[in-house]
Amino acid sequence: MAFSPVGSEVSPEPSGSPGEEADGERELVPPPLLLLPPPRLGEGLAAGGRLKEAVGASLAPLCLGPLAGPQRLGTLVDCLVLNYRLRQGLGWGRGGGAETQGPLRCCGCGRFLGEPVTVPCGHTYCRRCLRRELRARCRRCRDRLPPTGGTSPAAAPLLRTSVVLHQLAEKWFPGECERARTASRLEELLAQGRFREALAAASQALRADSSDLMLRIYRAESYVGLQEYKTAIEDLNFVISKMPNWPEIYFQKGKVLQDSGFVGDALQLFIQCLALDEDFLPAKLEVERALRDMLSPEKLGESLKESAWNSPHIRNKPFILGSEVSESYCDLPLCPEQSLGGSEVPEPVGGSLNRAQSAHALNSTKDLAKEDGLKRVSSEPLLSGQEKGALLKRKLSFSEQDTVVCEDGRNKHKKQGESTKRDMTLPFGTIPGDLIDVSDFECSLCMRLFFEPVTTPCGHTFCKGCLERCLDHAPQCPLCKESLKEYLASRKYSTTELLEELIMKYLSDELYERKRIHAEETAEHSNLTKNVPMFVCTMAYPTVPCPLHVFEPRYRLMIRRSMETGTKQFGMCISDPQNGFADYGCMLQIRNVHFLPDGRSVVDTVGGKRFRVLQRGMKDGYCTADIEYLEDIKVTDEEELKKLRELHNFVYNQACSWFQNLRNKFRTQILQHFGPMPGREENIQAMPNGPAWCWWLLAVLPVDPRYQLSVLSMMSLKDRLIKIQHILTYFSRDQSK
Repeated sequence: MAFSPVGSEVSPEPSGSPGEEADGERELVPPPLLLLPPPRLGEGLAAGGRLKEAVGASLAPLCLGPLAGPQRLGTLVDCLVLNYRLRQGLGWGRGGGAETQGPLRCCGCGRFLGEPVTVPCGHTYCRRCLRRELRARCRRCRDRLPPTGGTSPAAAPLLRTSVVLHQLAEKWFPGECERARTASRLEELLAQGRFREALAAASQALRADSSDLMLRIYRAESYVGLQEYKTAIEDLNFVISKMPNWPEIYFQKGKVLQDSGFVGDALQLFIQCLALDEDFLPAKLEVERALRDMLSPEKLGESLKESAWNSPHIRNKPFILGSEVSESYCDLPLCPEQSLGGSEVPEPVGGSLNRAQSAHALNSTKDLAKEDGLKRVSSEPLLSGQEKGALLKRKLSFSEQDTVVCEDGRNKHKKQGESTKRDMTLPFGTIPGDLIDVSDFECSLCMRLFFEPVTTPCGHTFCKGCLERCLDHAPQCPLCKESLKEYLASRKYSTTELLEELIMKYLSDELYERKRIHAEETAEHSNLTKNVPMFVCTMAYPTVPCPLHVFEPRYRLMIRRSMETGTKQFGMCISDPQNGFADYGCMLQIRNVHFLPDGRSVVDTVGGKRFRVLQRGMKDGYCTADIEYLEDIKVTDEEELKKLRELHNFVYNQACSWFQNLRNKFRTQILQHFGPMPGREENIQAMPNGPAWCWWLLAVLPVDPRYQLSVLSMMSLKDRLIKIQHILTYFSRDQSK
């Protein structure tokens, strides 16, 4: 089938005889999919197992203009990886890694956290994974990981080791920490280009501990730096045999093949790496770079427009991505099996060339090798049931009973009935009970067990509430005094998940007690009659907006507690020289909080219930009070109610007249700050605080706060209307002058 330009219709190509389906599989491309633009169409076709059409749809725009940018090539890479995953039965999600059992594991590689670094999202990685920038997004939550600035230790000043987790690692697993320090020294030597020193150090460490797979990886990198590719492949093969689901190893091996000139084989290994971990950034960049080189106008020419997919050679070529790759290396100078007399032993790697194709690749030009690599990666046969069964058989035979790998990295056939010992768990899976101490999990600020622990960029860990209270006073770490201005501005205090998991697992009783105490404190802060928080500032009225600029540390804490408890309420009173704050006030309901980068906030509130203060108190620097709420006394006598309505209507009309006679400047300012005047209400006793327009008018009138407070405290609507009438009469007389 030839692919068509953008917007043209793509016709499905049947597989086999009409009406037949291979092993129950069908072409899963609904008609509406055919109308999608090429990137979306390519994804849908790949999901239906039709890689040939998917690649064609992804490359169709190339016929109309210059080479596609990263977005279009990224779609093509996704199509290739998705097709590989579906054919290997790996499903849709992100694949596994080299995860091992143990309490301190890296979220990236799954290995021991020798140098733990907690990223802003709250997940913890080893320093090596972050420094090498193996992924752009967190593997757990998909948040972007912070930039590190380079691969050498000196070039990554932003990475700070998590102090608490590092201390736990040193206490619980000193042997593993020593391994991590050795690995760090080797990485520093490699970053400096001192490959022979790194090789000697890695070999010496391996003689002392041959089970450390990381040492073999560093030794392989040393061999690559010395251009000893064959020996590097042997070490990588050994690691693959022990950790067949570790994406980085396939990437490392692909880099070795790429440096040796075998671009097609390297491309397939990169795709297998992405099939195990689709967020493995270096592999994706290498695939895009290889495809960009293969599909450049100089290499591609006009062949793409002529639809090379119609070629019988390509259409009928077996799809070998995912089959065993051992055959391709038996005739290559870097083949690990060459030392075994050329015996064909499968490796757990994606598909590659056969012997004849490998020999041909050695004698061909690099352009032909690159073009053939693209064809092999993108060719799509429609496998029969027999072919799929054979592929599955090869896959199972490797994973269960095919090979045994010696410690020197070489493979050999396993004898019938011989068991393969694969230690898939590291020695850091169990912690002796006498090493678990609650003091190792205490916040240095409150001296209690961590509750919602958060780790700062400088590596120190505190309870979330404790850290927020410290940042209310100064934007710096309470321990090392390093600036946390950017951390404060982001306001992303994500819980350190690994610490929470450790506390839940090993200190469950202590955590239960800590949660109980926190619940009691929260309940105390949630009470809206006892110890109610008081903001001593200005007058507030029911139903009237009251915006606040909060900058004092005590009120930052008060607003935060009001939000966390869910009440979103606090009291507002004016100050009193004798008692601290007035005897009457109004509750404020928080509608929105806008935090500024330096920790200040603009709080949008509106008035609620009125109250009278019964008893005063203090809590963490701000005032509190026991209060009782006030409501208007309802009028039941019909005659009095009639007179009250007449008074209400008269004062309302008087208020409207006063407001309309204001200067345009003043009227505009009032409308911008308080909004329009509320309308007249039919049932003047429906609300416990009376008509809303009374409070709006009282808020905008330029009256002494003490006089306003006396009106606020009134529980008689009639008395309140008379007071307002006197005020309006006074100001109306001034307007007439």
